[in-house]
Amino acid sequence: MPNPVPTFGLIVPPREGQIPPEAQHIYPDMNFIARGLGLVEMAHKDYDRVIADTADHAILLAASGADAVSLMGTSLSFFKGPDFNEKLISILKSATGLPATTMSQAIIDGLARFSAKKIAVLSAYEDDVNARLCDYLSVYGIRVMKIAGLNIRNIADLPHISGEYLMARCRELLMQSGECDALLISCGGLRTIDLAPTLEKKTGIPVVSSAVAGLWATVNLIGDQKHRDTFGMLFADPSKN
Repeated sequence: MPNPVPTFGLIVPPREGQIPPEAQHIYPDMNFIARGLGLVEMAHKDYDRVIADTADHAILLAASGADAVSLMGTSLSFFKGPDFNEKLISILKSATGLPATTMSQAIIDGLARFSAKKIAVLSAYEDDVNARLCDYLSVYGIRVMKIAGLNIRNIADLPHISGEYLMARCRELLMQSGECDALLISCGGLRTIDLAPTLEKKTGIPVVSSAVAGLWATVNLIGDQKHRDTFGMLFADPSKN
């Protein structure tokens, strides 16, 4: 009998190809497999170096049993704008014949769930990547009220950023941003699994983070019948809004 549990193929930035820890935390009942691109720096030159390998990794994930595929790395897919992101999704679909998305698409889908048009943004990036992110969001009619970057270039530094530090930076940012519809935390390498529910309770506004939204959007390519609203507003039942 075929296994009824779907398998999701993730193309992740680090070469090691480890499954993001949020995957089994939020979706312990799902299967995940991953392949790594070998990104070293969050910089345009390194994005260009690895992005051409995306389709090859997707094909290998499909051959390993994936039912859907996703490019997990926000700046990897927004750095050349929305048209490039849409092209990446099309390439993934064509290469595999499977449903596909990207983390950049996931944050747009997450913000759209709340009709968010004025947002504060905390990112891991340096200024030049932040500028590309603001341009990307503006195409969707999303106004960035204030953006704060952590000025991280080497992805090996991301795991050393503590949840406590991220929480403090988010609260500081929101105090400076004025009225916002949502908070976006951009970069899948930032660990935000416990941050969103706590911040949402304190502020009353939704938090969309790359790490969580990327998985949410990937699983929703096939559908998810379980309630997982302990992980934040993104998972709340829309019929109860």
